[in-house]
Formats: sequence, C-alpha cells, structure tokens
Amino acid sequence: MRPKANHSMPGMGTTLVFAWFYDNLLSVAHVGDSRLYRLRGENFEQLTRDHSLLQEQLDSGMITAEEARFSQNKNLVTRALGVDPVVEPEIHDHIAKAGDIYLLCSDGLNDMVEDEEIGLTLQALGSNLALAADQLVQMANDNGGRDNVSVILVKIRGDYSAPQSCWHKLLALLK
Repeated sequence: MRPKANHSMPGMGTTLVFAWFYDNLLSVAHVGDSRLYRLRGENFEQLTRDHSLLQEQLDSGMITAEEARFSQNKNLVTRALGVDPVVEPEIHDHIAKAGDIYLLCSDGLNDMVEDEEIGLTLQALGSNLALAADQLVQMANDNGGRDNVSVILVKIRGDYSAPQSCWHKLLALLK
C-alpha cells in the first residue's frame, strides 16, 4: 500500500517499533530509531539496531560511542514510514522468559536518558510498571525533553506457550 503524500511536508515520516508476544516468543519489527530493550535479571540490552546515519557512523568506526552521545545527527533516520512508497522493516524473534521486562520507546527517551540510567530505573521499579514508565518519561523531560517521549513496558509473568495455530503456520510461511 502506498501512503498518501502530503506535499506540504516533504521527507517527513515516522518510526515504529512493534512487538508481538506469542508462544513464549517475541517477534519484533522496527523501522527507524524507535527501540526495543529487554531487562533480563540484571542484564539490560537494546534488541533493535537504529536505522540512522549515527548508527552507520558508529558501525563504520567513523565516530566513537562517546562522540555519538553529543552528535547533531541523532535524528537523521535512514528508514522511516511515509517517506518512500515501500519500506522494509527489520524483523527478529527472541525467546521470552518469565521475569523479562520489555521496553518499547521513541527516541525521545533514549536521546535524553542514558541506557544505563534506563536499565537501573527498570531494575528499581520493575515491580510497578506504571510507576517505572512515569519515571522514565519524567527523567527524559527533566533532561530537556526535546522530543516526544513514548514508553510502553511489558513484563512476562509466566509461561504462555500454546499449540501452533493456523495463524502461526501462515506467519512461518511468510518468513
């Protein structure tokens, strides 16, 4: 499907991170620099890789992680919905375990709050996700809040295995 073009806003698009939890698995699709993180025990890690000029510069060794923190190129995405007629999302599957906490967020959070601080906040407030989400948004705003801040938290409470359905078989054929 081709998006309708708004000729008064050329080049404008949006980013997306999508998580689908099923059968003790997580499928994630993303475009741009919206992110998915996982807290498993004390290990906090980013599961998506930004589609951005900054990420390409980091990957090629043009800049260091320290230089990236202060880069003016943070919001130059290389993939976005609505810019080109077709965009290819990056899709990965992960095993979900009881106790995992997943964070889906816009760059308004991770541009303003360091990953280490985000992880520590989730460790401290992981038993109250609503409070943790509010705290993360407040931290981003307190640090300057230069962009919108979107936060979704999901905690895996236990096993959610299920026999394979027709929908799962169809999804397997599409991969």
